[in-house]
Amino acid sequence: MKTKTKVLVIGALAAFAIQGVSAQHAKPKKGTSAKKDEKAAPAPVVDAKTTLIVAEDALNMRRGPLRVDAYTTLEYWASGTTNALGQAYSPDGSWPTFKTTVDVTLNYVLPAIRMDITRTNPDGPIQGGGGLPLPAPQHQITVANGQYAWNESVLGAGFLPNTTATPVLDAANDRLMRVLTTPVGFLKMAMKNGADTKVTTEGGETVITTPIMGMPVSATLDAKNLITKIEWKSDNPVLGDMMNEIDYSGYKDLGDPPTDAIFPEHIVEKQGGFPVLDLTVTKTDPNNPYLFFPVPDNVEKAFAQGPAPVKVDIAKVAEGVYFLTGGTHNSVAVEFKDYVALVECPLNDDRSLAVIDAVKKTIPNKPIKFVVVTHHHFDHSGGVRACVANGSTIVTYTPNKAYFEKVFANPHTVKPDELSKSKKKPVIEAMAEKREFADATQSMELYHLAGSDHTDTMLVVYLPKSKTLIEADVWNPAAANAPTPKSNKENINLVNFIKTQKLDVETVLPIHGRQVTMAELNKIVGSSGSGD
Repeated sequence: MKTKTKVLVIGALAAFAIQGVSAQHAKPKKGTSAKKDEKAAPAPVVDAKTTLIVAEDALNMRRGPLRVDAYTTLEYWASGTTNALGQAYSPDGSWPTFKTTVDVTLNYVLPAIRMDITRTNPDGPIQGGGGLPLPAPQHQITVANGQYAWNESVLGAGFLPNTTATPVLDAANDRLMRVLTTPVGFLKMAMKNGADTKVTTEGGETVITTPIMGMPVSATLDAKNLITKIEWKSDNPVLGDMMNEIDYSGYKDLGDPPTDAIFPEHIVEKQGGFPVLDLTVTKTDPNNPYLFFPVPDNVEKAFAQGPAPVKVDIAKVAEGVYFLTGGTHNSVAVEFKDYVALVECPLNDDRSLAVIDAVKKTIPNKPIKFVVVTHHHFDHSGGVRACVANGSTIVTYTPNKAYFEKVFANPHTVKPDELSKSKKKPVIEAMAEKREFADATQSMELYHLAGSDHTDTMLVVYLPKSKTLIEADVWNPAAANAPTPKSNKENINLVNFIKTQKLDVETVLPIHGRQVTMAELNKIVGSSGSGD
């Protein structure tokens, strides 16, 4: 049989199989009726392999006389926007936006990926976290190859003099999902998974489901057998079982010169219900044999050693005040007569459980009764569930209360955490503009910091006895020997707030960075922070 005839026969068989499933969901024709007491006939089993072949042919993946999948690599260039997950200005708001250009290189065989990303500030007013506003364009090269993941200071870093390849121990799977959830990557995985790949019809649409990275991933086909949507769930410390959605549209040959391999021109990715990426692809280069992803020696060594245990250093700043550092995010323990108040349970269970353990060893026989959440951003609230499991009451600004109640109710089945295991009910206390905790030994004042573009729910903490201020993100002090940075709107707003409230501050404990003095902040802000 000639090749063309073979293709026609396979296409006809696939169309027949798909139509057979759709027919089961068709409404009865006018003038006919089904017996009310008769059970609906089960939908016929759709042949998954045939469906996959048809979908591969729709993308022109299969080549040569034998019609085999010859797609090995892809490079594409795109521009649009990316967004900072979990860094919304307001609870329940969308993630803040960056203007973005990308050069993405994929290897479907290894698998491997390199994303060369440049981000700049969005047009118009800038609000929210994620490093916004950027002081300059931000350039980053992220790479993953198999079990390894690293960041490159320049293309090929780790193999060139005076370059740096930085291992990122927990990023490989997330990065490789970008390879395996492209239309080509998904179909390759679905074909490879054989009997574990299932095809169903949902709402008249063909849906292919296959396991990727241990999770079921589903792709929806349109009438042309092109993938229009890919969905799966992953774990997020705040959102729990977080839905990931990628929409693909505008398929065309974007090769220069044309290659007849088609790729979606428009890609929209959502996490937690909001976009994290919206790109228009301008050019593709499939099957380029000169795309390499060598793993630097220092990256291999770092992965062989494995992640270091969570480090928590604890220093006594004043009587009853302890600064917990050792990572990217700090916490502060404030000791009262009969209990401890902890400011910030950041990141995730691992970090917060280590912080809780350090507090209990330093201040034994006193429960951590209250946990103050400075604001709702995920890096600052990702470990709050562990603190709830420990029996602590959450104290937060009023608009956060309903948001935390909602996300605390989300299931955590992808990766069960301490709270889901303990089954404790969260206790959340909302505060307005000010709240005070006091006993014979200690006092602690919480204030809402208005006027910040970082978030509208920010709290700062003042300890009158030690003249200490605890703040997050509105001033991240540089290293002690670094040049004095310029002031910005956030630290000017903080200084004006301190003056307005007439707080006598000598020491500042930031959630990011080292312990500093108020004199250092005043030096940065200078006369611009006078508020006059």
